[in-house]
Amino acid sequence: MTLQRVEVGLVSADAALVEFFAAVFELERLPAVRSGSGVVHRLEAPGTRIKVMVPSRRPASAEPAEPFFHLTGVRYLTMYVDDLDGIIERGVARGGRVRHGPMDVGPGVRVAVLQDPDGNAIEVVDGAP
Repeated sequence: MTLQRVEVGLVSADAALVEFFAAVFELERLPAVRSGSGVVHRLEAPGTRIKVMVPSRRPASAEPAEPFFHLTGVRYLTMYVDDLDGIIERGVARGGRVRHGPMDVGPGVRVAVLQDPDGNAIEVVDGAP
């Protein structure tokens, strides 16, 4: 067996998170998949697929950890980009918050941690080989 793909799934109360990821990271929207449980919105770019599940019944909101690494489990996504400043600008304009950075972490490599409108932590890395 060989792993063929990994997809990341987020759960949100509505499609606003879909709009955030599509606009901030310039992801292509794929057709949504509807089921009795709700709607799965799919977004992709080369090497990346993010799914946002919007259940039929509104889910309870989780309290984000502060800082995000104070709880175990899946706590953040890492997105490799070539325009960190543009990502930050678009993210903040669409309800996100800069939690850390941007900061230089090596020659030509910059990192920031954004929090999306639902409270998810997104590590954004620019300039990594």
